[in-house]
Amino acid sequence: MMNFEDLKDSLTVKVVNTENNKDYLADKPTEQIEDMSVVFAAVVKETDEGRMTLPITNEIMESMGVEQQQLKEAAMNNLAEQDYSFKSMRDVLVGMMFPDGVPENDPMVDMMLPPEDPDMQMYVLSNEQNVNGASEILNQKAMDEIAEKLGGDFVVLPSSVHETIVLPLKDDMEPGVMENMVQEINSGVVSAEDKLSDHVFQYDSESHELVRMDKMEERKQEKETSVEKSDKSQDDRGDKKAEVKTAVKDEKGQKSLKDRISNKQEEVAKKEATREPATQKSKKIAIG
Repeated sequence: MMNFEDLKDSLTVKVVNTENNKDYLADKPTEQIEDMSVVFAAVVKETDEGRMTLPITNEIMESMGVEQQQLKEAAMNNLAEQDYSFKSMRDVLVGMMFPDGVPENDPMVDMMLPPEDPDMQMYVLSNEQNVNGASEILNQKAMDEIAEKLGGDFVVLPSSVHETIVLPLKDDMEPGVMENMVQEINSGVVSAEDKLSDHVFQYDSESHELVRMDKMEERKQEKETSVEKSDKSQDDRGDKKAEVKTAVKDEKGQKSLKDRISNKQEEVAKKEATREPATQKSKKIAIG
């Protein structure tokens, strides 16, 4: 029987395409992100070449006596603490094509590699092992650090389950065009096993969330509407407070006036009660 306390420090996550992994996902606790599923696993062995992991099934989770949320929290904490790999596409290709170093004065190099212009730069996000490294899109620390490096929101292309491609967000980027490109690559180049998603995502650096790029405009409109409603609600509450204050002030004024009249009436009544009748007064004068 497995013990959660012994296992929690080795828990990690893996992100896969939901449709292509129905059988694999059937007996496992999962978290859904659009057309992707997040599964949990325990790292059994780790080497420079990769990791050996044990998938967490519903049966294992139940035997440990824990809820899925506990698995998620432990795995996310571990993910945030591990190193991630974030390199320019040029550096990645240099490492693959020229493991012994880039040849000097070779005109073919610039033709084979993407430009070094920062405005046209692409980046590759993965883990240190480059195996199941797409899970780094769930690494809040990594995503926030990338947002800071790139100056705000950025675009995430789901290259495969092993890595994602990151692009600085540009105003002229069209979600539909980019999504078509991803789907064409998935159908022609990426294997069904390695396919991650048919959608393009955008990291919202303000809310710290990964959102489908084609839903960002709708999301912004919802936020604006929410802000407008909130402002209107505050204005309405302000108007009501002002009305209440005015009503209270009027009531206090009325009460104050009523009190003054009442007090005046009491003073008049007292004076009337202590005043001697006119006949008695005239008699006293006559006797004196």
